Amino acid sequence: MSKETPREGSLVSCDPSELSFEFSHCAVFGGGSVIQWDGKKSELRWRDCYGDAWIPLASPASLQWKAFLLLVEHSGAKDWEMSYSNPDIEDGIGWEFRFTAPGLNIETTGNNAYPGSDSFEPLPGSPFDTLTTAMGILVGCEVHELKAPPHSGINTGLPPNVAVDSGDGEEDLLS
Repeated sequence: MSKETPREGSLVSCDPSELSFEFSHCAVFGGGSVIQWDGKKSELRWRDCYGDAWIPLASPASLQWKAFLLLVEHSGAKDWEMSYSNPDIEDGIGWEFRFTAPGLNIETTGNNAYPGSDSFEPLPGSPFDTLTTAMGILVGCEVHELKAPPHSGINTGLPPNVAVDSGDGEEDLLS
């Protein structure tokens, strides 16, 4: 039995240290999540789209990385248009995805419009839904459920066991 290797050019063969990305999905008047990975620092972090305080998230396990990369690849994000918009809606939801890997640079945004969807919201199973599922696997919860910890004064509700710097230079584990 031979060992199967990822096909050439597949994201699955990338080491997380070679990657960087930023993903945001924010309501114009309601806030939302910004998730960022810096492979050089091996740092996954979150902030509210209207805030500037970054909150470190737990480092993903290798299986989470594999699922994330498979889903990003499956979403077809590398072939998405640079911009999606719905001119009939002035407020609502905006999103942005920037992703860099060896030989790959993705920059795409949208306002009330999504790849693979004619709807004002991403359809279940659509390419954008696949991307947000990938993000959720990496951070350990739905991206829309990420909130700042109670002591930050922003909102409440981070998933359990998230390390947060409360400003004293030391990380506190929320449970």
